[in-house]
Amino acid sequence: MGTPGLWIGFNVFILLMLALDLGVFHRRSHAISLGEATAWSVVWVVVSLAFNLGLLHWYGRTAALEFLTGYLIEKSLSVDNIFIFVLLFKYFAVEPRYQHRVLFWGILGALVMRGAMIGLGVALIHRFEWVLYLFGAFLVYAGAQMMVQKGEEVQPERNPVLRWARKFLPLTKDYAGQKFFVRETGTWRATPLFLVLLVVETTDLAFALDSIPAVFGITRDPFIVYTSNVFAILGLRAFYFLLAGVLPYFRYLSTGLSLVLMFVGVKMLSERWVHIPTGASLGIVGAVLAVAVVASVVAAQAEARGLRKARKPGEPRTKTSEFDDTSVTARIRMLADEDLSTRAEAAEKLHMAGLELSHPVFNQWLTDPELAALLIPSKPAALTSKVRPSAREIVRPELALPTVGVAVRPENFQKIRRANGSPRLAEVPPDQDAMEFELLFGHRVSLDILTTKAPNGNGAIARFLEKFGEGIQQVEYQTADVDRATQLLRERFGQQAVYPQSRLGADGTRVNFFLAATPEGKKVLIELVEVRASRSAS
Repeated sequence: MGTPGLWIGFNVFILLMLALDLGVFHRRSHAISLGEATAWSVVWVVVSLAFNLGLLHWYGRTAALEFLTGYLIEKSLSVDNIFIFVLLFKYFAVEPRYQHRVLFWGILGALVMRGAMIGLGVALIHRFEWVLYLFGAFLVYAGAQMMVQKGEEVQPERNPVLRWARKFLPLTKDYAGQKFFVRETGTWRATPLFLVLLVVETTDLAFALDSIPAVFGITRDPFIVYTSNVFAILGLRAFYFLLAGVLPYFRYLSTGLSLVLMFVGVKMLSERWVHIPTGASLGIVGAVLAVAVVASVVAAQAEARGLRKARKPGEPRTKTSEFDDTSVTARIRMLADEDLSTRAEAAEKLHMAGLELSHPVFNQWLTDPELAALLIPSKPAALTSKVRPSAREIVRPELALPTVGVAVRPENFQKIRRANGSPRLAEVPPDQDAMEFELLFGHRVSLDILTTKAPNGNGAIARFLEKFGEGIQQVEYQTADVDRATQLLRERFGQQAVYPQSRLGADGTRVNFFLAATPEGKKVLIELVEVRASRSAS
């Protein structure tokens, strides 16, 4: 269908839109707000539908239906990309303000790779028509595999391209803002952000192996296959910032996507004998995805009602904070739930309870200008106990994220770790009776899961578990100089540190602890962690 002029004109239009996106609207790095993500999502959907109307006007109903069906399939399959992007950005600790740049260049590379793959697919189909049956069988297999392998953990360190890059490329130790390469001592070096870009590119390439054959199951027209892919991918960045926070609640969407892949595969395998009109294919795909989304929403609402009714009639409420009437121990158990949305909700509540406990003490420390300057990397907004604070009030979005430490028993430590994809264990000094790993949910929730190395250990975590049971053990804030901060707290607030001098913490950090009392008389253990100037400055 596409003439050379149409192909050239379409690609020029796409390049102009990309240049406008990065060169004008996102020239300066910043965290993408929900409103901005919504606006750009609407823009790309409207542009895609306008293109579809153009196909309907100039090329007829069949071309328009084929494009719309292919676009819907590609858009839906891109949700899996979003889930992987969330995990990758957490794994590599990419700041929100730099994520758009990674996705921009990642998607630009994806357009080139997918264009090449579509060209190769068209050539194979024209030369060997039986390749369509291989595509169909592969889609059935891929759909079935997606259905039975729910919750499979993502392990970027196993990515062969990443392993090659770490082995052969000169790399910097730290991020350098939004730069992919920097010049150090006369040598160009790749930054960790470039490694993230490599993993994003190879991950999208793997997803393209599913999605491109799926569109060939709807149409053989290379122009429609290509344009439906391009429009779905171009809206992927905005969709990421729009859906990343709510993606865990669509628990049945992967099931719906697997059914769509298997349907398209069966359609390709049986096309010689059973013809399914494009309009019917569009209806089936749309219905399956709609049922998956509605079922996810209904299940999430039912689960929330079940949690509220779980308490026996007349049983007193155990309030850990005014944010939540579910016990801390119940929330800790939920961190090992097989459902991601349940784990995310539990983590958010535990994190909020820890911040609510620590912020009165921390805000008091910030009244000293010199100490505040040392603690600026994680300074929370001032709060009063009279008003129920929101997450935005407790921690300003532009400042570093406090981490809430949760002490759990060894058996639950292993359950939580397995349920969350076996995160890397922190390197704890051998003389300390502790094990820990970090859990991240979204951009604002960070937990350290802590336990003792042995059930009868004698370290701080073991003593906490013996005395209090599982619960919030500490809240971690960052400082530019832990020794100076310790001195100021002792001299100006009479706050004695747990240790006379700072000591080694997890992953080679320098730390000290302070057992402080809130105005209400509650005790809270605050850990100050020294961060390097280069890291805190970025």
